Amino acid sequence: MIQIAVVDDRQADVEQIQALLRVYIQKNGLEIQISVFNSGESFLEQLRPGQFDLIFMDIVMQGIDGLETARRLRAMDAKVLLVFVTTESDYAIEGYEVEAAGFLVKAPQLDQNRFDRVMNHVCKKLYDCVMVDLTDTPIRLKLPADSIYYAEISDHKLTIRTDSTSYQLRMTIGQFKTRLPKDNRFFECYKGIVINLDAVDILNRQNVVMKDGATLPVSRRQCEKLADAYAARSFTRLRKSHPLK
Repeated sequence: MIQIAVVDDRQADVEQIQALLRVYIQKNGLEIQISVFNSGESFLEQLRPGQFDLIFMDIVMQGIDGLETARRLRAMDAKVLLVFVTTESDYAIEGYEVEAAGFLVKAPQLDQNRFDRVMNHVCKKLYDCVMVDLTDTPIRLKLPADSIYYAEISDHKLTIRTDSTSYQLRMTIGQFKTRLPKDNRFFECYKGIVINLDAVDILNRQNVVMKDGATLPVSRRQCEKLADAYAARSFTRLRKSHPLK
């Protein structure tokens, strides 16, 4: 299920995007859920980090325009995919500032072929991203695995720290680990603490410093295993970024 937000103050344009989406999902066998917001203000008021997978954002709106809305969005959610919908193509440069995944020009009307190409690009990004499914918990979200820095148990609660916020759940560390990808990026460095090896900034024998500055303990038993796991994960990431030809 792809969670989609459409942020546009023109109802006719909202309906057109919905119609284009219906055609696309029928052709590609996808499931989507659409939430509509008629202003940047109403969107930001209700937004929760990780709530949406994809956002279609009008640029020219009454009140806060789409670019400013996107800037505030990025302060809350750095990972969500964003497609700008506009009457002008001159906004493309500004779109790079907020890491837009695509642009759709309205005039004279949105084109299905162009829309499908943008959606193909977006879906490739979505399905290349490994998600941690927490939709059956009180936070009701899917979190990108690479956005999770670490998780720890404190006072019988699990705190999940991401690159933009944190969440608390009634869940054991063991239950949480079963939801994580089996690609060796996560490691339990101490009882009740699981870290994302990709989010480690400094690795020491007694602790690790994460990219957000948090310092977490490393047990003596796990010290050498952590060093080996970190080296193996670093090698995997290097191979992905520089594949052999």
